[in-house]
Amino acid sequence: MPLRQSFIRTAAPTLLLACQSLPDPAARTPALIIEGAPVAGMAETVIDLPVGAPLGGYTGRCDCFGDEGEVDNRDSEYSLEFNPSAGIHSLPMVQVLWLENGDQDLVLFKTDSIYSFDDLVEELEERLEDATGRELDGRVVLATSHTHNQPANYQHGVTWYLGGDRYNEEIFQRFAGSLETAALEAYETRVPAALGLGIATDWDPDDHVYRDRRPENDEMAFFDGIPAGAYKDPNLNVLRVDTADGNPMGMFFAFGIHGTVLGGDNQLWSGDASGGVETALRERFDSPLIIGHFQLGGGDASPVGVDSDFARLESIGELAADSIYDLWSRTPTSSQPIRLETITHSIDTSRDSMRVTRNGTMDLRYAPYDPEYIPDEIIYDEDGQIATPLDEFNTQYGGAFCGEDIPLIPGVSIGSTTYPYSSCVEVETIGWVIRAFFDLEEHQLQLPLPESLRAKASASRVGPLTILSADGTETSDDVLFAFFPGETTAMYTEQFRRRAKAELGMEHVIPIGYAQDHEGYLMIPEDWLMGGYEPNINVWGPLQGEHIMEGVLDMSKRWLLTDVVEPQDPEGIYQPTEYEIESLPTNAPDLSPEAGTLLTNIPEEDFYIPFSDLVAQAQPEGQIHRIQGAAQLAWIGGDPGVDLPRVTLQSLQEDGTWADVTTPSGRPINEGMPDILLVHTPDPLYPANVEQTHYWWAIWQAVAHNGDRAGLPLGTYRLSVVGESYS
Repeated sequence: MPLRQSFIRTAAPTLLLACQSLPDPAARTPALIIEGAPVAGMAETVIDLPVGAPLGGYTGRCDCFGDEGEVDNRDSEYSLEFNPSAGIHSLPMVQVLWLENGDQDLVLFKTDSIYSFDDLVEELEERLEDATGRELDGRVVLATSHTHNQPANYQHGVTWYLGGDRYNEEIFQRFAGSLETAALEAYETRVPAALGLGIATDWDPDDHVYRDRRPENDEMAFFDGIPAGAYKDPNLNVLRVDTADGNPMGMFFAFGIHGTVLGGDNQLWSGDASGGVETALRERFDSPLIIGHFQLGGGDASPVGVDSDFARLESIGELAADSIYDLWSRTPTSSQPIRLETITHSIDTSRDSMRVTRNGTMDLRYAPYDPEYIPDEIIYDEDGQIATPLDEFNTQYGGAFCGEDIPLIPGVSIGSTTYPYSSCVEVETIGWVIRAFFDLEEHQLQLPLPESLRAKASASRVGPLTILSADGTETSDDVLFAFFPGETTAMYTEQFRRRAKAELGMEHVIPIGYAQDHEGYLMIPEDWLMGGYEPNINVWGPLQGEHIMEGVLDMSKRWLLTDVVEPQDPEGIYQPTEYEIESLPTNAPDLSPEAGTLLTNIPEEDFYIPFSDLVAQAQPEGQIHRIQGAAQLAWIGGDPGVDLPRVTLQSLQEDGTWADVTTPSGRPINEGMPDILLVHTPDPLYPANVEQTHYWWAIWQAVAHNGDRAGLPLGTYRLSVVGESYS
């Protein structure tokens, strides 16, 4: 089967004269790590995707699991089993930092999306190397916000079709193209930079912003100094990036919070909780800085806030922004030379490779698979430690939906009758269900699942950075950034911090989840065995999470603790997963000859409005009141395959011209922000492969963007719409 070209790396042919003698590779002088002054560029852009692409994160949105959130019986070229998305609360964004020091580069992406994908990382490496000529093998990192409300079918792992619908090549290519554009802008705008790291702990002590959602482990007093009880990752980190002469460029901040304010019944794109914090934080500045959120131990952390739905997203942002801004404002920066080195491996996660040794102090492993074996059902030994080998996880290709009191599919468990193994379903069984739901050919479902055999992870050593510690003291030290391929939980991130300090000697450690790849929830074995929701969503049971952690610790020790520049994978044993190439869709967009026509009346049937108590209007009234008034506008636009209308709020100036209304940070108020909601309705609703009329509708509530909501100035406003149609 054809594979992506990004996995076919060949050297240019070399002509050698017969008399030429080649140097002995063993005798070559290894290159040394060189410190150099930091140079950085930052950029952001909208990820160019079509309305109709299915939102990721809630399996209930799939027709196979109940059609949660179905707004009508519309069809879309971009969805198969999941409900098509129907509009936009806020657009998916990508922020990128291109950092280099004259020796090596680190290209760090953050996207508004549900999960990362190793093949997308490989694609970006190849594209950016071709465009810039820089050596980027293993030096591109893609981390995500984990919003459950942005398009998701760019992920080719069959496992995750239940989280975001079947893979679509066009979505993948458009996703990659947007990220490439942002990265190249960051590259072209690099300037001498100053960096700093701010650290805070227990910054949300009353759970106003986020809370622990996992009661199953409340009785575990696993760590010295952390008593039993509700526990969330208490850390907040800020990576501050300024120009060398002190002008702010942007920042990445990190704490753990799930993107689940808007539930599975929502069909509007949104950055959810993470986006709410970014939106509020941007307006603490008087210029449009690049600001992005990374996840720490967010796997078992729920968003809090007040109110509901979109208002709750705003409240989370307002409750978090001042603390994050305060930490940023107190974080010092330095333009002194730094070392910069990144290592990326695709860690072996096949069943028989699973080990957890904790630096040689134990040997947790699975018993060899035996289809006839009956487990002893002994989970813990007489000392209360996990009994090894673990014979209850007796499955050849993995198990999922573990940890439930009642099995999802009764009668097809992996054989153990002891909780939490008793509800585990064989991956082979789930695979055939996925094949049926998503119209896969037999060869498209391989066992074991290819994406379950390797997990891409990365680690970067950067520094010395100027660091503001949680106690207010300043220091200068190297920082280890670790990028994990899944939903890092609170005990998991704490375990990594402690192990990295003990085994690597690294005092300052930032474990970032939802990065590089996706393996489901990452938990330490003791936590996994407590059961609950989180063990539902991984394939290789209680050892998978810490096995990956030990892979990151091992590669950090072997590659990042030396002063030598080692090749990323000299023996070819850490290669990424290979995926079959799929063709681009071939259906042409609708011609939409009436695109650009304002509506005078709302069509009476099948016109979607996301508010049941709102009287829909095609055009705004001539005068509206603040707060309770809203301007609505409806028009015929283009096919979503080519049209993502840009709706901008403008005001009439004294000289008779129109100007964009901007936020305090100088950003125009448009459909990319939560101020203006945008909705799409096709007519007829189905099928999507017939010629359709595409109705678009926007609404803006007459309030200020932030701060004094009722303080919107009197004036004359309009909504300006720019879109595209296919010809």
